[in-house]
Amino acid sequence: MKNSQLILQATQYIEANLKQPLSVLTLSRASGYSLFHFIRLFQGVTGLTPGDYIARRRISEAARDILSRPERTFHEISLDYAYNDYETFTRAFKRLLHTTPTHIRHKSNQVIPMFLHPLQPADLPHWSEQKGASPDLIELGAIRLQGPFITVTQDQSVIGAAWEQLFSSLPAIPDRKLPEQYYQLGYWPDNYEDNGISFHIACELNSISSVHTGTSVQASCGQAVNHLPIHTLPPARYLRFKHTGPSAEVSATYKYIYGVFLPRTDYRLNLPYEFEYYGQDYLGPHHPNSISEIYIPLTLL
Repeated sequence: MKNSQLILQATQYIEANLKQPLSVLTLSRASGYSLFHFIRLFQGVTGLTPGDYIARRRISEAARDILSRPERTFHEISLDYAYNDYETFTRAFKRLLHTTPTHIRHKSNQVIPMFLHPLQPADLPHWSEQKGASPDLIELGAIRLQGPFITVTQDQSVIGAAWEQLFSSLPAIPDRKLPEQYYQLGYWPDNYEDNGISFHIACELNSISSVHTGTSVQASCGQAVNHLPIHTLPPARYLRFKHTGPSAEVSATYKYIYGVFLPRTDYRLNLPYEFEYYGQDYLGPHHPNSISEIYIPLTLL
């Protein structure tokens, strides 16, 4: 059995027993490996120790329950995820998500919580790729974008439809940069788990002398003559990651960024947006060697 298959089986076992007492020793015995070898293997494949993976998955699901089940107390939810001591639960919450159960429920987080979602088979090739690379820390000035604005809940096909609308509307965007520069801006509210994520499918516009520099990406929204919204992203410092492969698999890269890479750093996220840029290395949405750039904002400039 390949290492990746063994680790996937282990994560499936974790998901099935997320609300039960579960030790790394039990996992290693189920895998047929010694505890030492299993921990090294798990961390080599996922970038996380098995203990950290279990803790992050439990706290992530507990946070989602806190958001979606307001009738339940924090103590009841902590017991659901095998935290017999509520104080231990709150300490784990602060350590792993850098916020508190109260801030999650009241949606008053100063930083964006970084949840870890379940590992899927399609994730591992991209996780392996990201573990061997380091993001670039860069600064960008204001970026003006114009194109369709959509909200995605379940139906992902609306993204493709928005791109088609943008391409058909290009002649009506006279201020666009040439050659065209394409972006997909994602913006999420505090309750995005229930109400979905909003996307601005856009091309870049030529710069103007005076731009918006506020903290909210949506505050800069305008309306052009052709009725396609305009957003101006403020100057900011970003982490730039690269995703290689079909666009449909980009969620695996995001899952690694937010669930594995960023929690191990001192970076704190308080700007509720991100964007993908499609440059000269982008070979189309289905090409296996296509490269898109992912920008995670850290601070305004």
